[in-house]
Amino acid sequence: MAKRSGRRRDGANKQRQQGRPRPAQQSAPRRQPPAQQSSTPSVEIKAAHEEASANATPEDKAALTSEQRPEGEDLDGMWKMASEARDLFKAQEARHRELTTVLEARTASLKKTEADIASRAQEVSQEAAKLEEDTRSLEDRTRQLGEREIAIREREADADLGFESKRSEMLSAYDGVIAGRSKALDALEGELHEREDALRTRTRELEGRERKLQWDEEDFQEQQANLDKRVDDVVAAKRQEYEDKLASLIAERDQARADRDHRAEELAKREDADRRMGHRSPDELLKKLDALEAEKGKLLGDLAGRPDADATQRLEDLAREQQAWQAERLDLNRHVSDLKRRLAYADNDVGEREVQRDRIASLVAQQEVLRKANEELRAEVGELMADREAQSPFPACTAVDQDQELQRTGQAGVPDGLRELAARVRDHMASGDEPLYYSEVDIRSFIGGLAMGRLILLQGISGTGKTSLPIAFARAVGTKVSVIEVQAGWRDPQDLVGHYNAFEKRFHEKEFLEALYRAGTPRWRDTIQIMLLDEMNLSYPEQYFSDMLAALELRTDQQRLQLMTHAIASAPRRFEEGRRLAIPPNVWFVGTANHDETTMNFADKTYDRAHVMEFPHRPERFHAERPDAGLPVSFSAFEQAVDSAVKTHDKATERIWSYLEDNLRDRLAKDFDIGWGPRLERQMRRYVPVVIAAGGTVGEAGDHLLAMRLLRKLKDRHSNRPERVEALKDTIEGSWFDDMAQPTKSIDLLDKELGRLGPDVDHDA
Repeated sequence: MAKRSGRRRDGANKQRQQGRPRPAQQSAPRRQPPAQQSSTPSVEIKAAHEEASANATPEDKAALTSEQRPEGEDLDGMWKMASEARDLFKAQEARHRELTTVLEARTASLKKTEADIASRAQEVSQEAAKLEEDTRSLEDRTRQLGEREIAIREREADADLGFESKRSEMLSAYDGVIAGRSKALDALEGELHEREDALRTRTRELEGRERKLQWDEEDFQEQQANLDKRVDDVVAAKRQEYEDKLASLIAERDQARADRDHRAEELAKREDADRRMGHRSPDELLKKLDALEAEKGKLLGDLAGRPDADATQRLEDLAREQQAWQAERLDLNRHVSDLKRRLAYADNDVGEREVQRDRIASLVAQQEVLRKANEELRAEVGELMADREAQSPFPACTAVDQDQELQRTGQAGVPDGLRELAARVRDHMASGDEPLYYSEVDIRSFIGGLAMGRLILLQGISGTGKTSLPIAFARAVGTKVSVIEVQAGWRDPQDLVGHYNAFEKRFHEKEFLEALYRAGTPRWRDTIQIMLLDEMNLSYPEQYFSDMLAALELRTDQQRLQLMTHAIASAPRRFEEGRRLAIPPNVWFVGTANHDETTMNFADKTYDRAHVMEFPHRPERFHAERPDAGLPVSFSAFEQAVDSAVKTHDKATERIWSYLEDNLRDRLAKDFDIGWGPRLERQMRRYVPVVIAAGGTVGEAGDHLLAMRLLRKLKDRHSNRPERVEALKDTIEGSWFDDMAQPTKSIDLLDKELGRLGPDVDHDA
C-alpha cells in the first residue's frame, strides 16, 4: 500500500508539472446542477482557481485569462469535482496509513509473543536439564550404595563368626538406608514424571497459541489484501472517471483555443484595417472625406486665379535679387560691428594699461611689507618649534608623572577574608544614598571573576544594574572606576588609546590611556582599579580592543601595550624603550553589553577570554547596615587571599573538572561540536576556590561555568535539535554532583532554547 500511495503522489506531481491545475486544499461542497449554482464563485473556488493559475503553464494561464468562456461550461463544477477527487485520495491515503499502523502494531505484538514463547521454552529446557542432572546424581548415589553393600558383604564373609550378630545389625541398618534412598528415588522419579507431563501440557498449549496466531495473521493478511484490492478498484474507477472528464475538458479547452485563434486572426485583420484608417470611426472618415472634397474645390479655384508662366518667372527673378541685396546688407552690417568692437577694445586696453601700472607700484610696496612680516614669522616659528621640542609628546602621562600627590604611596587595608569582603561589598551597595541590590551569588561571581581573569563581561537588559555594579564595587573597596564610553564608529586600537601626530610630534592621548597610566602610580598601584567600557559592543571589541586581548593572553609580567613603532625622546617615566607601556597588574577591564539591533555580538575569542555574567530582570530587596569606612582594599592582600583559597579548595576544582570530562565532554562534542581546552581549566582553578571561599558552594560555581562558558554557545543556533537539547538537559539533571546547589542557570538556559525551538519542531528531521 505504501508503494501504491507513492506512485499516486508521483503521478500527481507529474500532472502538476505538465500544466494541469492542482485541486484546492480546502474541502469543496458536493457538485450541484448548473442551474442551482450562484453567479458569484465561492471562496474555495477562488482559492482553487488562484492556486491552479500559479501552477499552470503560460499557455494554460493565457487560456484561463484571455479566452471567452463557452456558453454552458461549468468550470466551478469542474473545480469542485477536482476537489472531491483530491479529498478522496487524501481519505484513502489516511485509511492506508491507519491500516499500516494497525498492521505494524499486530506485527510487534506477534514478535513480542514469539519472544515470550522462546523465553518460556528456554526456561522449560533449563528445568528439564536440571531434572536430568538430578536423575544422574541419584543413579550415581544408588550405584555407590550398591558397591558399598557388595564390599560390606565380602568383608563379612571373610570375618569371624563372632561378628555375625554385628554384621546382621549393620546389614539391617544399611537395608534401612537403602530402602529410604529407594523411596526418595521413587519420589523424585514421580516428581520428574509430573514435571515432564506439565511441560508437555505447556508445550501443547504454546503450540496451539502459536498456530492460532499464525491463523490470525493469515486471516489479517487475507483481509488486508482484499481491502487493498477494493481500495485499488475504487481508486482506479474514480481515476478513470476523472481522467475521462479531464480529457473531455481538455478537448473543450482545445476547441476554445481554436475558436480563440480564429477570433484573434479576425481581430488582427480588423486592427490592421483600423490602423490603416488611423483608428477612426466611419463617421470620422466621412467627415474627413467631405473636408478633403471641400479643400479640393478651393484649391481648384485658387489655381484658376493664378498668373501665367511669364509673370511667375519675373516674380522669381525679383525674389532672387532681393535675397542677394539682403545678403550684401548683412555683410556690411557685420563689418561695421567688427570695426566698432575693435575700437572699444583699443579704448579698454589703454585704460587697463594705466590700471596695471598703478597696481604694479602698489604690489612693489606690499612685497616689501610682506618680506619684513615673513622674517618676523620665521623668527616666531623657530621659537615655537624650540618650545615644542622641549615639551613631552605625551602631555597627559607626563602630567601624571609631575603630580606629586600621585607619586606618594597610598595606604591600603587588608580584608578579613573573601567571605567578609563579599558581605561588606553587598551591604555597602545596599545601604548607600541610592541603594543597589545584588544577590550574594552575583557578588561572589563578580569577585570570582576578578580572580579568574582581567576581562569581565556584564550582560542583561537595560536597567538591571550592569553599569552600576563595577562603580558601586569600586566605592565599596575604597577606589574609583574609570568610565570609558565606547563609540559605534571605533574600528582601530587608536580609537581607544589615541594616536601619534608626526607633524605636531605629539601623541593625542585618550582617556583610556591616561587612566591606565595613572593606575600604575604609587598612589594607586596597591588598590583594585577598574576600567569600565560602557556599551562595549556598540562596536566590535575584536577590532578596537584587539591589542589588549592579545596582551592579556600573556603572563602578567609580560603584558605590554605598544603605543609607538619607534622610540621617542622625552617619553613618560614608566614607558619602556620610549614606546611601550606595561599594563599594571591591578587593573581589571569590565565591559557592559546590551544585545539589540544597535549592538554587535561578541566573538567566541572574546567570550573565551572573559568572565561572563548575566543579570536577572528583577533584583530582590533586603535590609543592610552600612559598614564602617576603612582603608581601600589592598591589591596585594586580595591576591594573597585568592592564592590561599586556591590551595585550600583545589579538590573542589578537580571535582568539577572530573564531572565535565566524564559526563559532558563526549555529548557536547558529538551533538553540538562544543569542546574546551587548558584555558578553561586555568580559569576554573582560580574561579571555583574563590567562590567557595566567599561563601558559595562547588555546585554554584560549576553551574555558572557550565552555563556561561559552555552552554552559552548553544543559544540561537539553527542546527540545534530539540531531542538532543532535551537529552543534554536530562544528562545534567541526572548526573549533577552537588545536592546543595542545583544547576539552575544551566537548566534555565536549556529551557529557553527548547522554548525557542518550539513544540512543533519535527523531532525526526
